[in-house]
Amino acid sequence: MEPLFSHRPDSAVPDAAPGPPPSRVYRLAVPAPRDVVFSAFVGDLHLWWPANYTGFGAGTYAYVDEGIIGEESEAGESQVWGAVAEEAPGEFIQFAWTLAWRSEVPTRVRVDFADAESSDALPDGGTVMTFTHDGWAAGAEGRAQYEKYSEWPIILGRFAAYFGVPEDSVEPLA
Repeated sequence: MEPLFSHRPDSAVPDAAPGPPPSRVYRLAVPAPRDVVFSAFVGDLHLWWPANYTGFGAGTYAYVDEGIIGEESEAGESQVWGAVAEEAPGEFIQFAWTLAWRSEVPTRVRVDFADAESSDALPDGGTVMTFTHDGWAAGAEGRAQYEKYSEWPIILGRFAAYFGVPEDSVEPLA
């Protein structure tokens, strides 16, 4: 008997979805208290976010305000990058992330802030940030999201530089 549909059976489909891509996880240590680092990450986004990772480019004002993360152009146009899903100031912030993607299929960005142990790099302590991006869509769309959002070390490196830490100090954990 001939198959009803003209496509191959599922068992013959190459690269059948083995599950979502893995989480992208990075760690960064900065020489400042958690509340200061959290405040800078959220409140000073416009000062450290690289303009070439915005929709409007130079002159963009990136912000987290009233539960929205986004940007505003010099002409007053707005673009929403996502929404704050949950936060505990000084501890963590989590976004439903949709920057340059369909808003119906958000991913998850979570940044945790913890006290750093004193070390040679941070003799007076400081804050360790753990940045996690996951929640990818199923199948090919999830793989495309994973590939698109691959430059977090560059963006987080700018945040490191904001605190005088070398941009290449962002450590990939996964």
